[in-house]
Amino acid sequence: MKRVFAITFFIAAPAFGFTNQIDFSMGRGSPLDSIQAQGSSEQDGLRGSYWSLDALHHASDRFYLGFGTGHFSSADNNSSTFAAHTNSTISSHKTPLMILGRMDFGAESHFVPYAIVGLGWVKNSLTVTSDQGTLIDQSKSTLGYSGGLGMDIILGDRLLVGLEARYEGSPAQHFAMTSLGAAASGQTDVHTSINLFSVGLKAGVRY
Repeated sequence: MKRVFAITFFIAAPAFGFTNQIDFSMGRGSPLDSIQAQGSSEQDGLRGSYWSLDALHHASDRFYLGFGTGHFSSADNNSSTFAAHTNSTISSHKTPLMILGRMDFGAESHFVPYAIVGLGWVKNSLTVTSDQGTLIDQSKSTLGYSGGLGMDIILGDRLLVGLEARYEGSPAQHFAMTSLGAAASGQTDVHTSINLFSVGLKAGVRY
């Protein structure tokens, strides 16, 4: 029912003279946190691919309210010291679903800088494999939040392109070791937030 209401709201709004905006961004993201087992502290994967999709309703002169989702997949971080006597591969994934608020600055120009914040739900996934098998493979859902800055370049009445930098965070969580991971590392879990910084190019449409 909530999904039907949201779709109806965005379709019906233009009839009341409101403006909606849909943005799709694609770029690169970097995990900002690390995990530590028996050996060194290692980043939760390396810089990888990121995309986001935002649906925003023009609630007032410069303020938008809406929803956003996306996905981040890190590249593999290879380590010979994370667990003793084995080579490990660390990767992470992040999928948010958030309520977004956006404030424009200079809305009358063809160049529109803005700030955006979000609060909602996020699914964090962490995977660590080794020569011997899987050490960690778990996903956790938790509270998520985000904040970012961007610039829209208005190409006409409806189309726009832009650039956006965004931070996405969540509270730290415990990710359980498999039995193999516990035997290799001497511990039952690791503790990390899988926070993310991303930069992406965007294309959007207003209606």
